Amino acid sequence: MRLVTGMLCSSLFLLLACAPPDRSILTRDGDETLDCAALKAEFDFAAELGENAPARRRHIRALQDEKQCVTPPKISISIGVSKSFN
Repeated sequence: MRLVTGMLCSSLFLLLACAPPDRSILTRDGDETLDCAALKAEFDFAAELGENAPARRRHIRALQDEKQCVTPPKISISIGVSKSFN
């Protein structure tokens, strides 16, 4: 009987240890409905979350990309050549 109880307890412990992490900081209700200005404010606030900041900021950046809030930088290259004959 003690062996069965011990096996049950250790099985329950192992199942709980393998549970997915709490994602309540990563995503919040209403994130999908935020406009670009609110997403920027949330992105700036997420920097103060400590160790959870990178995951939250990645989530917000993905939402900004989805809503096209962040315009990619425009890169222009110009090459100038001049020659002088002396």
